[in-house]
Amino acid sequence: MTIRSQLAWYWRWLLNVLMMVVVAGAVWWVVENSYRITGFNREEAKQQIASLGEENAKLKRDIEVARLSLAEHERQAAIDKASQSELARNVTQLQDENSTLKEDLGFLRNIMSSGATPEGLGIANLKVEPDGKPHEFRYRMLLTQGGQRKQDFKGRVQVVARVAHQGGITSLTFPDATAGENAGAVEFRFYHKVDGRFRVPEGAILKSFEVRVLAIPGGQVKLSRTLNLP
Repeated sequence: MTIRSQLAWYWRWLLNVLMMVVVAGAVWWVVENSYRITGFNREEAKQQIASLGEENAKLKRDIEVARLSLAEHERQAAIDKASQSELARNVTQLQDENSTLKEDLGFLRNIMSSGATPEGLGIANLKVEPDGKPHEFRYRMLLTQGGQRKQDFKGRVQVVARVAHQGGITSLTFPDATAGENAGAVEFRFYHKVDGRFRVPEGAILKSFEVRVLAIPGGQVKLSRTLNLP
């Protein structure tokens, strides 16, 4: 016995297609209306997402402004700190210069009160001390000329630092021979203030300091004075 379907094959295909369309429509309807079914408003969600995006962009702008402001404050703080350090250094330098001027003034007052200046060239108030930077020193002195001062003295000042370095004693001359004859030149009739700096090698210890006053021209040593350091 053969059982035959009452529907032709093309009607079956049409029926299947219709059923698929109905199922697809039902699925689409469920997806589209699921927001309402669950109480979720799609447009409201879009608005909230847009609002959150705007807030995020605003926060980014605020963070960038705050970052720039912080960088500016840090830069200003660094400038203020450098200014304070520079001011403190200037105050210390002015105090040192004031102390030196007082010493020089006291020396000149003694000369004036005594009515006589030491004959010939002289060195007064000679000092050498660390300059605040590693391995750097500062020296100061007052050159004087007494007796008959028919003309200005023309010469140059040369300093010789003797340092203990690498197990021996080394002499360092400032200015050195390559600086020329006029390096450290001075010209005066009564007195002249000399102020300079020099640097010794790393690890070297300054043991003594010699000042030489040389005549120009010729380079003859007219006066020398040595300070031995502890």
